[in-house]
Amino acid sequence: MSLFLATTLLMPLTQITPLNAESDAKEVDVMFTHDTHSHLDSFTTNIDGEFQEVGGFSRIKTLINEQKKENPNTLILDGGDFSMGTLIQTVYETQAAELRMLGYLGYDVTTLGNHEFDYRSKGLANMLKAAKASGETIPDLVVCNVDWAGMKKAGLSKGQKQIQSGFETYGVKDYVVIQKGDTKIAITGAFGKDSLKCAPTCELLFKDPVEAVKDTVEKIKKNEEVDMIVCVSHCGTWEDENKSEDELLAKNVKDIDLIISGHTHSELKEPIQHENTYIVVLCQEKGLIK
Repeated sequence: MSLFLATTLLMPLTQITPLNAESDAKEVDVMFTHDTHSHLDSFTTNIDGEFQEVGGFSRIKTLINEQKKENPNTLILDGGDFSMGTLIQTVYETQAAELRMLGYLGYDVTTLGNHEFDYRSKGLANMLKAAKASGETIPDLVVCNVDWAGMKKAGLSKGQKQIQSGFETYGVKDYVVIQKGDTKIAITGAFGKDSLKCAPTCELLFKDPVEAVKDTVEKIKKNEEVDMIVCVSHCGTWEDENKSEDELLAKNVKDIDLIISGHTHSELKEPIQHENTYIVVLCQEKGLIK
């Protein structure tokens, strides 16, 4: 994967059609990152033949602060792979530096990427427990397609039990509901098929992301009164639309308003739209914070 890291983009969503037809159309501002890979500090990279210092959480914090002056109710999301890529990862298991920093910056929700499994099951479990034990503000963590029923039926392995304990300690959920101003937003998370192929140390079993998200969205519609449904996805997009996981998600789960697409580090100049669902990915021209 490319060094397309420590990035953020403000994606204003206007005239969202609420799920509740009796409600008026509402607007919400969204800022998001994905694949920051432990780049808490800035780094130097080649942009158009010139080496420039880019990225870093201090720049992200500046942008978030500026945006929140304009709209304190801005929703801030992350699409996973927040770890593994710099020496900060060496304290991943003991200090949970990346996740705690997302909390410090004001992120509302994140999800798991394939690199969150790099320190194996015990490492992920310890990281989640360390983040919770810090007592600091940490983002909600959502992923809806872990196949706990299938694993329990077969008998949980030691590693699966460790992750289950970490999930329970942290409070990982299928979805959360967040209020931003007059807008109520349900946010779920998905772990993709290619992400699983890229996580050889992952011991978890996963359901098909499309089917799991579809079931979760139905649960949201049945049990919650929300204006908007968002998926923070570590599934990704590809040039071939028929193989592009987040596009398949958008086409098959039509009640999703917005998909934050991580994993593939795709470069898009405009959001992908399928009917009323938008897929947003950071593009090189807008995403690198200089």
